[in-house]
Amino acid sequence: MTAPIEVVLGVVVLLVLAPVVAAAAYRLVHIRRNSTSVLARRAGEKAWIYGAVRYSDTDVAFYRLLSVRFRPDVRLDRRTLVLGRRRPPTGDELDVAEEGEMIVPFSGLDRRERPVEGELCLGLSELTGLMAWVEACSADQVRPRRYRR
Repeated sequence: MTAPIEVVLGVVVLLVLAPVVAAAAYRLVHIRRNSTSVLARRAGEKAWIYGAVRYSDTDVAFYRLLSVRFRPDVRLDRRTLVLGRRRPPTGDELDVAEEGEMIVPFSGLDRRERPVEGELCLGLSELTGLMAWVEACSADQVRPRRYRR
């Protein structure tokens, strides 16, 4: 006795969609609740990406909120993160930035020691928190990274 094709297709679609829905819910609920909301863009790009950053002792992790990955999209080493001069949004940036938000350029190395440059758009209190986190600890006080395999 064989199952109708509709049942087989339904099971296949369910097996494909369940992890996607779980990952999207994880990002939208868990990550967003335990992080700081930001707009980000890489150097040379025009489009801003809505996401969230989470800080740890050794790095800062950026998560795109409209992604289905469980891991962060970018993770920057705290010891290499450099923040540039903040500035107010101009031109097209005014369309995405809320009142009182500032744009700060950043550069640093990711977990594979590749350079990453871009800009973050965040409110003054979030920017103050980021700057305090970057400056709060000298490189000698940061615990060495432990890589997961």
